[in-house]
Amino acid sequence: MKTDVLIIGGGLAAMMAASKLVADKQVTMVLKGRKTEGNSWRAQGGIAVALSEEDSPTLHMEDTLHAGCFQNNRVLVDILVNEGPKRLKCWINNGLLFDKTLDGSFSLGKEGAHSQRRIVHAGGDRTGDRTMNYFSGQLRDKLHMIENCIVIDLIIEEDACIGALIQDEQGDTQELYADQTILATGGLGGLFQESSNDETITGDGIALAYRAGARLLDLEYIQFHPTLIVSNHKVIGLASEALRGEGAKLVNSEGELIMNDKHPLGDLAPRDVVARVLYSHIEKGNDVYLDITDVQKVDEHFPQIKDMCVRNDVDWEGKRIPVRPGAHFHMGGVQTDEYGRTSVQNLFAVGEVAGSGVHGANRLASNSLLEAIVFGERVGEWISGLPQTYDRLPSKSVQTSENSLKCLLPPKSDIRKQVTSALGVVRTEKKLLEFLSWLESYQIEKYQSITRNGWSKKELERSNMMLTAFLIAKAAFNRKKSIGAHFMQSEEERVEHESAFIKATVI
Repeated sequence: MKTDVLIIGGGLAAMMAASKLVADKQVTMVLKGRKTEGNSWRAQGGIAVALSEEDSPTLHMEDTLHAGCFQNNRVLVDILVNEGPKRLKCWINNGLLFDKTLDGSFSLGKEGAHSQRRIVHAGGDRTGDRTMNYFSGQLRDKLHMIENCIVIDLIIEEDACIGALIQDEQGDTQELYADQTILATGGLGGLFQESSNDETITGDGIALAYRAGARLLDLEYIQFHPTLIVSNHKVIGLASEALRGEGAKLVNSEGELIMNDKHPLGDLAPRDVVARVLYSHIEKGNDVYLDITDVQKVDEHFPQIKDMCVRNDVDWEGKRIPVRPGAHFHMGGVQTDEYGRTSVQNLFAVGEVAGSGVHGANRLASNSLLEAIVFGERVGEWISGLPQTYDRLPSKSVQTSENSLKCLLPPKSDIRKQVTSALGVVRTEKKLLEFLSWLESYQIEKYQSITRNGWSKKELERSNMMLTAFLIAKAAFNRKKSIGAHFMQSEEERVEHESAFIKATVI
């Protein structure tokens, strides 16, 4: 099968890229699950964008840099905060709706590490669902979508990406050839036991890109959201940071405030700070709660969170929600420039899988959807200006008639347990070494180059998880100093200021 542009993934970043391509290009989008699955659909937080008179792109940039511990790529941050308002306004003028106040102005929320109210929401805490529904409607019947398939490998010939080998829902293998291929596979929360992510998000894009020879950036930076909701000792979902922006407080079982003496911003400190404080409390056997007593119109503004709590026997009316940190967002990824170009010709990456450096060592709340819009469109615009370059079949078929060698793969539950222990909120050199040794016992080096034709979808997913976890663990072990979301427990002092800049980690 041949297409002009192959997009691997179906979240907001993929949609934005497609929106700039479908008028002139044949676009094929392959999804690991159904089109309504994935993190973009689940997003409760809104979109951070400087729209008010009191705000400005300069202030937004300052907040982004501070949250990212000044490890950000400043060129890309400048693009994000300056192009964001313009691009979002274009879609608003085209019918994309966000919540407004009675006077017709946008209802702007505030979240952790923001100096201004600048978060726009749609349907309260249903921003992801509303936004994705809108763009799905915009693209309906304009592209070819293949659901419930998994990419076995990217197809590389003469050091260029010419498509992907996929396994479809029936288990059959297909070769999809394309002039350009865009990785938009999302993050890697599914590597952990507890995560805010959709079940399909297991770091596939990192493994695929690495196997294709692409450079990777800052894999050790994994953000843990402080407030995943707990019911019967299990995480059931996310309590948006917007709750704390509207007055919710983190308290212990006695109702005492936890964050007041931990950071000048208190409950609205950067996520890495709050996550570590909560982790410390929980490690000592204490429970942590999100007290929503002071949140005005909480039922109206947070209907999705309320529904989740009620369905899972969390006492919403008691105004105290049990929470704990869990894997949320990956700041690192496949190294890209401002147009999503990777080190492999004709291979692009966008959204959470991309390691552009825009978020630095810790992402500012609600910058992720803005990133998807800005850089998704930029990738699409760049590719739309490229001529058709691939008009031939590869020199030989990438498929083989016989099954490839299979590696011994541990159960997914074992992988998640090991990853959570070694690569969680707080890391130690000892645990990282033990984890790397565990990976080596499964001959992890084979995962980097082994041919995987004939493997089942579950086997492909687990091998991707193993390789991605291995790459992250190596990056984490090599960064000895703590910064942002990467915290090594043995170190006494953290690097938090621009004057102590540490070079980005490239694999």
